[in-house]
Amino acid sequence: MSRRSSNFRRQNAIRAMSEINVTPLLDLCFCLLIIFIIATPVLEQTTRVDLPVASESVGAPIQTETKYAVVALDRSGRYFFDGEPMLPERLAEEFARISAMPAEAQPVVRVRADGSLMVQQLISLFDLAKSRGLAKVAFDTEITHEAPKP
Repeated sequence: MSRRSSNFRRQNAIRAMSEINVTPLLDLCFCLLIIFIIATPVLEQTTRVDLPVASESVGAPIQTETKYAVVALDRSGRYFFDGEPMLPERLAEEFARISAMPAEAQPVVRVRADGSLMVQQLISLFDLAKSRGLAKVAFDTEITHEAPKP
C-alpha cells in the first residue's frame, strides 16, 4: 500500500514586510504645514522697529478685514515697503500705484516708525503719501497699560 505523504508546509511562508506605513509620516507633514501656515503672518514683519509708546486708550483696534500696506522706517531712516528695502523714489511709485486703485480696494498704509526717529523724517513720509494722493494712512504705536511719560 502506498502511503501518501502529508504536506504540512504553509502555502504562504512568512515573508519580510516590504511596505512602509506612511500614515505617521503624513500626520507629521500636516502638523508642520499647519505650524508654517500659522507662523507665516508673524514672520511678515521682519523689519526691526521700536515703536513709540502710547496709552491703551489711544487709537482704535486694528480690523482684520481691512487690507494693509506696511511702510517701516528703521533707526537709520531707511524705508521698507511690505518688508522690502526701498529708496524714497521707489516708495513714491508704490504710493502712486496704491492711490490709482479704486477707493474700496485701496489698502490702508500703516507707518511703523522707530521711536528714536526725528519728527521731520515722519513728516517727510506723510508729505510723500499726501502728494501721491493717499488718504488712508495710519501710524502704529506700541500700546501700554500706563500713561506715556512726557
